[in-house]
Amino acid sequence: MNALFSIRDNIRRFYASNNTFIRPLIKLCSALFTFFVLKLYLGELAGGFFELSFLLLFSLICAFLPWGAITFFAGVLVLMSMLDVSYVMAGIMLMAMLIIGVLYFGFKPGHGGVIALVCVGFILKIQFAVPMILAFAIGAGAAIPCALGAFSWFLIKYFADHASSFTRAVDPTAMVNDFSSIVDGVLKDKYMILVIAAFVLCVLVISAIRSLSIDHAWTIAIGAGGGVLCILVVIIGALFSETSLFWDIFGIVVSFGLAFLYEAVFFGVDYSGSERVQFEDDDYFYYVKAIPKIKPEEDERRS
Repeated sequence: MNALFSIRDNIRRFYASNNTFIRPLIKLCSALFTFFVLKLYLGELAGGFFELSFLLLFSLICAFLPWGAITFFAGVLVLMSMLDVSYVMAGIMLMAMLIIGVLYFGFKPGHGGVIALVCVGFILKIQFAVPMILAFAIGAGAAIPCALGAFSWFLIKYFADHASSFTRAVDPTAMVNDFSSIVDGVLKDKYMILVIAAFVLCVLVISAIRSLSIDHAWTIAIGAGGGVLCILVVIIGALFSETSLFWDIFGIVVSFGLAFLYEAVFFGVDYSGSERVQFEDDDYFYYVKAIPKIKPEEDERRS
């Protein structure tokens, strides 16, 4: 573990001194990875804009824009793929993008990239890790983009699973039938509603527990906020969907591992060195509990 803390501190120092070019590079790699994962998932449904030249161009643009640009371009790529299959599906996707843009980016910008991250998490079968880690990194505010990301994913999943049943015809009757089937299939998906609710509760519970003044609050937060909810989702979800129980269990195990690793490396503290301080001013008494962060052994010797 000491090696991990040394690597963490070295990365922090390197990033602090070179963030001018590291930040765009990270955005470039993140965008390219997100676009490639979507392309692999959609397979033959991926449209012409998923060609390597376009992906490199979009990734390069994302490198110099806010993180939300990755979500925007990922949505555009999926939208263009849907347009090749069904005008109705593309129209619904466009409406969803506009609603997300107005309700989220218009009022609470800053974490738009989370929406794309959630979709990637679903594709990689580690969707439960995303709300657990973001609850630590962002706080309760991560609940909204996590919920929107989950909804976006189920919309993409419905498109991938039912593309063969869509029609590109402009016949009004066929378009109405397609619209009704898509709306019913997505909005009445009980498993989707369960996952969205679990994501929101996971973020809120972890955010609430991690702020408590108790020992090992962050570890307890992952176990209670993440563990209990993940298990309930798998058990209850098996009643509403045909998801593979093996992949669900695999996703939970990997998600827990990633969440605990993130907590240990970035929020690791030494509870044996806890101190309580009391002081006052003219208006208040202050009771402070100070817990030292875990540092690499060489840093401790240096200090």
